[in-house]
This record gives sequence, structure tokens and C-alpha cells, in this order.
Amino acid sequence: MPFEVLVAKPRGFCGGVEMAVDTVQAVLELWGPPIYMKHKIVHNDYVVQYFQGKGVTFVETVEEIPQGAVAVFSAHGSPPQDYEIAESKDIEVIDAICQLVMKVHLEAMKYAREGYTIIVVGHHDHIEPRGVLGRIPRPQRRFVETVEEAKTVQVLNPNKVVRLTQTTLSEDDVEDVTRVLRQRFPKLLERKDICYATDNRRAAVKELTKRAELVLVVGSEESSNSKRLREAAELYGAKEA
Repeated sequence: MPFEVLVAKPRGFCGGVEMAVDTVQAVLELWGPPIYMKHKIVHNDYVVQYFQGKGVTFVETVEEIPQGAVAVFSAHGSPPQDYEIAESKDIEVIDAICQLVMKVHLEAMKYAREGYTIIVVGHHDHIEPRGVLGRIPRPQRRFVETVEEAKTVQVLNPNKVVRLTQTTLSEDDVEDVTRVLRQRFPKLLERKDICYATDNRRAAVKELTKRAELVLVVGSEESSNSKRLREAAELYGAKEA
């Protein structure tokens, strides 16, 4: 039985990931292998395997990188202590942090200096919030994923609370949690940290579900974006996703 294949637009990697991929390519050309990459450059097995074939070794901690090596820090962002360890080991660091993630880091530092309790909304199993939380003094930082956690989170001063978000979430992902926080902390400041590429691709999936019964999301099990797109397809009515 003939069928039609529809292709989402926009699709593919966001600008931050493209920049990170280009960065690793450039580092390989300038320094040559071996190159070390702290965390996967992108949660995509094909890209990771390609770079492994070029002489890139992927590690999860700076401690795994040899003394004096060349290393790229991933687009997801890193906490300050990773840079300190790298400096102590004379590691040449090239930072491929996404510019939007960097914006969240700067916001975290700004509000910490101003005495706010900073609530970071994100997924516990995702690497990005670790870097953001690392920018905030422990007494001022809180991490929330669920509505239940939002109902019980404690702050230093209910009149000085700011909400930051993991960039790979969507507005729908954070709305229920944020609604609870607004009710509990009426003076809550909300920073807009959602990546526009995430929302654009979610909108593209919504359009696909109007015309398609089956939506295929091509991505990795580790990818937060891929998971969110699959969930969006199911939410908007695809029979399977």
C-alpha cells in the first residue's frame, strides 16, 4: 500500500550543537589526535562514533583526562571545579558551551550575588543542570523536577526567589512546576531560558501529527530533545510515536 513520507521543518541539530561539532573538528585539525572530550559532544551515537574514529576519547570527568592533554568541554556546560581541576593538570581546555547555556550560567551567578534563592527546573538525570548548579553557592541553590518537589522546596527568603530552567525543556514541560512556584512565591522572578530550537521543533512535530498517523523521531535514547519530541508527538495525537 503506498504511503507518503513527511519531513519536519525545522529539523536536525540546533545551533549550539553545530557549533560544538565544528569546534571539535577544528581542534582535531589544529592539534591532531588524541583529543579528549568531557561528556558526549551531543547525545547522538553516530556522531560520537564518528569522532571516536578520528581519535577523540570521550570521558565523563576531568580526572580521566591525562596531564597536559587537549580537551574540549561539551556544549552542556561545566561547573567551575572542572576548570580548576583542568588548570591544575595543565590541560588545554577548549570550551564548546552553548551560548544559551552560558547565559543561564551568568544569570545564576548574577542572582546568587544579589542574594536570591535560585530554583533550577530540569531533569535529575541530565548533565546540563550540574554546570548551572555549580555556579551557585550551596545554601542558595535548589533543584526541582516535579510538581511534588515544587510544593515542598524551601527557600531562604520567599521574597527573593528566581526560577531558571534547563534549556532543552519546553514551555509545557515547566509550566506545571512554575505554576506551583508562583503560588508559593508571588514575587518569583522567571527567566526565559528555553531554547527556541526546542520549541520550533516541537511546533514542527505538532504540524506533522495533523497529517501523519506515525511519527518517527530519529535520535538517541540519551537525548532529552529526542525524548521530548516523542512525547510531543503522542500528546498531539499521533497514534504511535
